[in-house]
Amino acid sequence: MSGAVSDVRDVLGIDATAIEPRQPPLKKQRTVEKRPDGITRELYALLGENAPPVAVVEHRFKDKPKFLGTVAAWKEQKFNNPARKDDLELSHWVRQNPGQSAEEEEEEKQQMDYQFARFNIKINVLEYSDAEYDAVLKDDDWSRQETDYLFRLIQEYDLRWVVIADRFEFEGKDRTMEDLKARYYSVCRNVMEMRTPVSMMSTEEAALYNAMHYNKEQEVERKRIVHMQLYRTPAEVEHEQHLIAELRRIHDSHSQLLEEREELFNRLDYPQSTGSIAAYQGSQGLATLAQNILNSDRNKKRKSVAAAPGQAAEKEESKPAAPTAASPTVSRQGSIAEPARAHAHQRTESTASASGTTPLKDKNKSNIKQLSKAEEAQYNLSHHDKLQPGVFFRTMKMNLPKANSFLNKSPAIMAELNIPQILSMPTSRTCAKYELLAKEIAALMDIRKQLEKVEQETKIFKAQEAMGENRTKRSASVLSDASRSSKRPKKEK
Repeated sequence: MSGAVSDVRDVLGIDATAIEPRQPPLKKQRTVEKRPDGITRELYALLGENAPPVAVVEHRFKDKPKFLGTVAAWKEQKFNNPARKDDLELSHWVRQNPGQSAEEEEEEKQQMDYQFARFNIKINVLEYSDAEYDAVLKDDDWSRQETDYLFRLIQEYDLRWVVIADRFEFEGKDRTMEDLKARYYSVCRNVMEMRTPVSMMSTEEAALYNAMHYNKEQEVERKRIVHMQLYRTPAEVEHEQHLIAELRRIHDSHSQLLEEREELFNRLDYPQSTGSIAAYQGSQGLATLAQNILNSDRNKKRKSVAAAPGQAAEKEESKPAAPTAASPTVSRQGSIAEPARAHAHQRTESTASASGTTPLKDKNKSNIKQLSKAEEAQYNLSHHDKLQPGVFFRTMKMNLPKANSFLNKSPAIMAELNIPQILSMPTSRTCAKYELLAKEIAALMDIRKQLEKVEQETKIFKAQEAMGENRTKRSASVLSDASRSSKRPKKEK
């Protein structure tokens, strides 16, 4: 076999010494993992190379802590609490300093106060005098004794209103927390305003004065709403979620409508797409927009008509000159006669075409189905005598009263009747009904104006009549006095 291999190498021209001997394959090194604690050797050998499916944790007690230094010495030390007024001495454990002498300990004890004494903060409650109470603090619902009792509770419980409302008991009166707050803040505001007028207060005093404002009705309403929200039933919560979803849907549809409207304005190319459409959202703005579009269309037509003669003149100038200039009359007659013949030829063609199409038109008219009034109303068909050229809105063609009284008072009347000023669906029938309603409103306004005028005249006539009666009575009384004086006997001189 080795000879055959050497012969093959000789044929292929391969040097036997150039071939490197094949290296033996490397043996796969087997990693030996450390057997975890808490599992036996036999069980771990059964697992093989697979990881254990469950983590094995050996339960042990917590190791004993290792202290780096020596244990500090503690001692019991007495202290004074400045919040107490009975000079009670209490004691607590404190860390002892090993290098401290007895004198230093005694001095530290005298200087040491309770460490939580800084949290004992007392508020400054407003105090009022008898003259101030008699001047601005009198109230029919609150007596002087009850007001003093309220301020004592506020001083004792540091404006903790929940505790104050729970402890408040005065002659069987039932006061809510809102009543107590309203009385306290009103007293503070009145006393501050009496001592320093509002116009003369500094910035801090003005800020404190404004902070003392308390709206009792608003606070009661807020707590009522919170109570209703807290004790809602599942059905009410579901109904509220449904309303919120419906409101979100309406808002989205309104936004989509505004986007479509803006897109329509952009398509009309007036106003420019970069401008704002706020001025064209009302009926008056839409009417102005339609009028501007109509004027622009008219200007374009005028420009086209004015450019037509100029183009004709250019064409005549571009034509070549006549070959002979000796017979101007003939050329002029030819130029005049040719258009005449052309117009006559056109007239004959038009008459012929008209005479030829007349029977066809009659035939087509006979084939057209005539709709009844009910069908025209069903398909919303209408016949017009003459339509205005250009784009316009049907609401612009409504015949509404032009009186100033109607224009000024109609928005309020329409709002009271829940009728929008801008019709969302201005069909011909809707516009007719709107016109009829506007005319009736204008007539009623005229009747009311006449009625007020008649009532005013009636009042004037009644007043004049009363004045005339008083005048006749006064004249009768004067005549009676004169007659009495004439009947008296004259005294003898």
